[in-house]
Amino acid sequence: MRSILLFLVLFLNGCDSWFNPENAMFDKYHQRVANVLDAPTLPIESQSTVTIPAKRDLFEPLPRLSIGLLESYQLRQCGLFNLLAEKNSQLGKVQDAFHDFDYQTSLLRVMNRCLSEFQLSDEERATLTELYSTKWQHLGTHLDNLLLASDAMQKQLTASDWLTQETANDVARINDVYRLFSEMYGLPHRAISRLPDIEIVQYQEELEKSRLIGRLYYSMINASHWLKATTQLLEQHQNNVLCGPNRDVTQFRYLRNVFQSIYVEEVQPYLAYLDSTYQQLQDGAILIEKRMQLHGHQYGIKEAHKTFRQETLNHVQFWQGLFKRCGVTVGNE
Repeated sequence: MRSILLFLVLFLNGCDSWFNPENAMFDKYHQRVANVLDAPTLPIESQSTVTIPAKRDLFEPLPRLSIGLLESYQLRQCGLFNLLAEKNSQLGKVQDAFHDFDYQTSLLRVMNRCLSEFQLSDEERATLTELYSTKWQHLGTHLDNLLLASDAMQKQLTASDWLTQETANDVARINDVYRLFSEMYGLPHRAISRLPDIEIVQYQEELEKSRLIGRLYYSMINASHWLKATTQLLEQHQNNVLCGPNRDVTQFRYLRNVFQSIYVEEVQPYLAYLDSTYQQLQDGAILIEKRMQLHGHQYGIKEAHKTFRQETLNHVQFWQGLFKRCGVTVGNE
């Protein structure tokens, strides 16, 4: 009984990748090439998951700051007291990174309003000005904690499954989020007028559920492995492929059919989708790489895209060379 249960566990664990449409497509392509070449398939160096360092390794704690002027009538009038009271409530103390970041930006706006629109004593103004400046200095750290260590972004940047073309509509909106992050990192000190007046929390659920960057990363890595293995398979047996006058070109015709019916019709559009998605999300990917490096870690999606591009090029160049040797122009029958 135990052996049967173990078999079922192993079988079911393998089902996800075996029946995954994208993985099945690459597998079919590789298998069909091998069949035509009358050669065994090559082992695929697949990556099972894309991970990032644990939250504790990326989170940077910040000191709690106290204002010490909460009894000030003017600070009550300008709204600072109410905002601080909300933060110190039971719910406020357990805010996640997205709600906390929105609180930090609201706090900066309210503090600026207090300083610019209300009559404060010299002591109140000096204390509030110092706190306002410190809060601006901490904004980048709060954003790092959101981008790298929040639950939503930890899911967004990791994956164990392929990116499907059904997620195409999500790309533009997720790209808007990363563009917003980039703008905030680039804000000059105390440039309150340039602080985007938008709540980041509205993007939290979408970032968590889409896993867009993580799935893109996973897909480029594993597509590269499939392309590399299939190119190697073709290169190893290319001398057996005959073409030219008075030669038996049956194998070449079959191989050309595999190229047209599977690579051109199925694989190439998916590769183009991955590349296009990366191009759209490139600014966000580079931002993640940069912020991760500042914490002493590497993400690696930029290098994965470079490898993906090279393996795609290598594969296309093989087919170009084969068709040139056989005097065939791709697209002509």
